[in-house]
Amino acid sequence: MDDELNVWFEDQLIGYLWRNASHVMAFRYAEEWLASGFPLSISLPLQHDAFSAHTFIAHRFFAHLLPEGQARERLCHRFRCPNTDFDLLKTIGGECAGAISILPITEEPDLNQRYEKLSAEALARLISTRGASLTNDDKPRLSLAGAQDKITVYIKDKDIYLPLKQSPSTHILKFEVSDFKNVPLYEVYTTGLAKAAGLNVIDMTWGCLGEASYTLSTRYDRLLGDNISRIHQEDFCQALGLQEKYQRNETPSFAQCYRLLIQYSNNPTIDCEQLLRWQIFNLIAGNSDAHIKNISLLYSAAGTRLAPFYDLVCTRAIKHLDGILALSIGQQKNPDNVLITDWHELAKQCQIRPKRMLSLVEDMLNKVNEQKAGVRGSLEAKYGELPALQRVDQVINKQLKRLSVSILN
Repeated sequence: MDDELNVWFEDQLIGYLWRNASHVMAFRYAEEWLASGFPLSISLPLQHDAFSAHTFIAHRFFAHLLPEGQARERLCHRFRCPNTDFDLLKTIGGECAGAISILPITEEPDLNQRYEKLSAEALARLISTRGASLTNDDKPRLSLAGAQDKITVYIKDKDIYLPLKQSPSTHILKFEVSDFKNVPLYEVYTTGLAKAAGLNVIDMTWGCLGEASYTLSTRYDRLLGDNISRIHQEDFCQALGLQEKYQRNETPSFAQCYRLLIQYSNNPTIDCEQLLRWQIFNLIAGNSDAHIKNISLLYSAAGTRLAPFYDLVCTRAIKHLDGILALSIGQQKNPDNVLITDWHELAKQCQIRPKRMLSLVEDMLNKVNEQKAGVRGSLEAKYGELPALQRVDQVINKQLKRLSVSILN
């Protein structure tokens, strides 16, 4: 029993998850789910046979639901949980990205949606401690990928609540990153600029309590009604069945993601252009951490679509972070060395006309240049002067100038 978990969608059993002696996970769909359910992933199609541990396919999908780095280590310490993918899913897998819940086989889903209101004092403690003030008695079941400390919350009438047990959340509360105090502000600014430049992004707000800042993001994989419904999604690491989110040699590549959208999106024309604009924007905005776990597919009643973009941060404004691009442009990974030939190569990889690629680059350069002052002005009108954004503007201005020259030449 310690080595088995059940995977649920609401009160319907999707399948069974277990691990071998080496802690590698395997998965098999339940027979009832095969009759009428949806596949968890493009990489996990509906089939009677199990996805065995030795293939590592199931393990990759489920492991990508989990936090990473120090955020993961702090969760393991807080819950006194062994730092393995299986044990962490067993502890916090009740509320994941998308539509699934992962529970011990001795538990069944609790569909009662219950929430505990956070007082102003409790919220202040939560933000100042980056979530560490939650006690084991709270035990919200949540699993969100990424390296940044975050929790899921429910917001109603501007009040913030903690979901109890497996109750679905509506928002993600992200805290400051240790040693990188300005990351929440950088993310709100970069996301706002992306939206102004025409990208479909998540709704996000920034706030401060005392000396600590945070962001609140609306979950695109939740549907509000009399009750909150979960909408299934998966990131591109999961969809492609890959372990690595950063490009190493040829894989994963931007072109792989582009082809995936062509094959599976219900509106590939719009979604593929959005993806191209996302890649271009990240180069202009200095977001070198735009890896494939930061793009997702959303499975709703309207079909399969590219999800709104998230985790948009000008990382090049942060000292001591690697500036090399997460995904190459053509064959180029140095953001300071991207030339017109690299855009031609990216167009070739995606099988689109170079002229079309260059027109998208030029259009995005113009939009960012036109919108950045207004986006910063709106933030400062709401929060007062924000001198920390000067570093972001310096990165963007440098990129605008350099890329404009490279395109013209």
